[in-house]
Amino acid sequence: MPEGRNTMPEPSRLRELLDRPIALVGMMGSGKSLVGRRLARVLDLPFVDSDSRVEAAAGISVAEIFEIAGEAKFREMERTAIEAEFTSGPIILSTGGGAICAESTARLLCENSIVVWLYAEPETLISRIGSVGSRPLLHSDDPLQTLRRLAESRAGDYGKAHITVKTDELSAPAATNAVLRALDRHLTVT
Repeated sequence: MPEGRNTMPEPSRLRELLDRPIALVGMMGSGKSLVGRRLARVLDLPFVDSDSRVEAAAGISVAEIFEIAGEAKFREMERTAIEAEFTSGPIILSTGGGAICAESTARLLCENSIVVWLYAEPETLISRIGSVGSRPLLHSDDPLQTLRRLAESRAGDYGKAHITVKTDELSAPAATNAVLRALDRHLTVT
């Protein structure tokens, strides 16, 4: 008997079906780290945040990397960090908001992981972000408008994801459950 739309899949069964990482993509504030940690806990998998890996390797913050070396250097470091994680089997990987926008990183993600786009409207994102101080791409006179433009320009890149989950009205637990149900559908079909 097929599972109902709101029935939660058995985490141990999902874990057994996974043969590669789950990579979470989406705009800043979409819930990649928060939902990622919850998914990792539910599925009993390691959680990795690519921004944290880049910061550890560089010894400085993402904002400082952008300021000192620029976005191109950060994206190069980000790809290297993501690629290193793909040797360890199934994990939950939270990527930086623009990771999938770099062609080589998008290819790496799409070929080696199940990519899940956590989608939310810019108004939702800005309310979740709060202070934009640590968000170098939002340092502008109108962060919401900047976020709207950024979301629009990245939509095609995020559209490469294998799964899309809309998170606007969802709490972290509800978003996690929505991702689990979407993963179950994806893994059952493929």
